Amino acid sequence: MPMYAIRRHLGPISREELDAAAFRATICAAEYDGLRWERSFWNPAREEIVCYYVARSPEQIQQHSRQSNIPCDDVVEVTEVLPEVYSSATPAAR
Repeated sequence: MPMYAIRRHLGPISREELDAAAFRATICAAEYDGLRWERSFWNPAREEIVCYYVARSPEQIQQHSRQSNIPCDDVVEVTEVLPEVYSSATPAAR
C-alpha cells in the first residue's frame, strides 16, 4: 500500500491540544481498513505538523481527517528512502 505525507496547518496549539488530536486520530484510524499512522513531525514555529500514513488512497486520508477533526491541507504520495540501505551497501553496489 502507498505511503502519504500529510501537511496539516494547526495554528497556535498547545501540546495538550496536539495530544488530543493524536488521540482522536488513533481512535478513528481503527475504522479504516489498511490505514496506518507511521509517524509525525511537529514544527511549533511554523504551526504545522507533517504526518506519514500508509493508506489505500488520498481520499481515505481526507475522510479520516474529517472524522478526526484534524486539518488536512495537502496529501502527496511519497516513497521512503532509508539511510541504512545506502550505508550498508558496498561502493560497487551503489
